[in-house]
Amino acid sequence: HVLEPLVETFQIAIVSTVIGCGFALPISFAMSSLTTPNRPTYLVSKAIMNVVRAVPDLFWAKLLVTAIGIGALAGSWALSVFSLAVMVKLFSETVDSADPRPLEAARAAGGKHTPVVRTGVLPSVLPAYVAHALYVFELNIRASVVLGLVGAGGIGRVIEAQRQFFRFDRVLGMLAIIFVAVWIIEQVSVTLRKRLT
Repeated sequence: HVLEPLVETFQIAIVSTVIGCGFALPISFAMSSLTTPNRPTYLVSKAIMNVVRAVPDLFWAKLLVTAIGIGALAGSWALSVFSLAVMVKLFSETVDSADPRPLEAARAAGGKHTPVVRTGVLPSVLPAYVAHALYVFELNIRASVVLGLVGAGGIGRVIEAQRQFFRFDRVLGMLAIIFVAVWIIEQVSVTLRKRLT
C-alpha cells in the first residue's frame, strides 16, 4: 500500500511549497535593500527570518506533531516554514541583484512604493521566483519523506512502520519507488528552470 502515502507525500510538498513561497514573495521584497520601504522593516524582517532559518525542519516537524498530532497537517505546516525560510533567502538575493534603473525611474516619476516595486522590479525577477519555487518543491519532496519518519505524514511514516518490524525488503522497495519519483520530478524541474532563467 505505497500509492496512497506516496500521493500524500506529494500533496504535503505541493501545499507547503504554495504556502511558503506565497508568503516569501512580500517578505523577500521587505528583506531586500533595493525594495524595502524603510530601514526598520528591513532589519526586523531580516532578524525574524534568520531565527526561522536557524531552526531545522525536523525540529519544526517534531514540534508540530506534538502540538497538532500525527499526520499530514503537521508535515504541511513544518515544510511551509521550511519553504518560507529557503525561498526568502534565495529570492531576496535575486531582488538585491535586480536592475535598479526602472525602480529609480518610477520613483522619480512620483510613484508610490508598492506600485513602483510591482512595475519596476517584479517583472524582471518573476522568472527567477518561479525557478526558485520549483527548486523548493524538489527540496520539499525529499524533506517530506524524512519528516514522515517522525510522524508528519506521507510515505516516511510507512517506511518507519516497516523498519520497526525489520521488514527491510519492503523498506528497500519503497526507497526505490521514492528514488524514481524524485528523479523524474528533478529532471522536469531542471528542464523548466533552464527555460525560465
